[in-house]
Amino acid sequence: MLGCLTSQAMAGHSITQEKINQIRPGWTTEADLVRSFGPPTTKTACPPGEIALDWFWASPIAAQNYIPVIGPALGGTHVKAWELWVVVGANGEVKRYIAYGHDVNGNGETKRYVIRGDYPHSNRQDFK
Repeated sequence: MLGCLTSQAMAGHSITQEKINQIRPGWTTEADLVRSFGPPTTKTACPPGEIALDWFWASPIAAQNYIPVIGPALGGTHVKAWELWVVVGANGEVKRYIAYGHDVNGNGETKRYVIRGDYPHSNRQDFK
């Protein structure tokens, strides 16, 4: 049962800040996103010509954390989670995106990240 719970927590491709930083409005396509993050968790039709894509990823939780009462004391609970929301236009290119990251460690410290990309580049070029 623990293996099943752990595998569900890490389903899908990981979402990292490095991968998010590679998204370029007006340049990155839906196919690029699927290659980087896997199929989206949800895909919703928006206003005419737009599609909203959403991904969620959480790091696997260590097996000892499933042991009642003493589990967290054996190493603390450390969880990373990301949600990525992207709007793609009729041409298949990213129009805007926002990503939310949460990093919670066993010491009660929480770090939150928000990364936004709203403006397409005026002239397309390779950003390597």
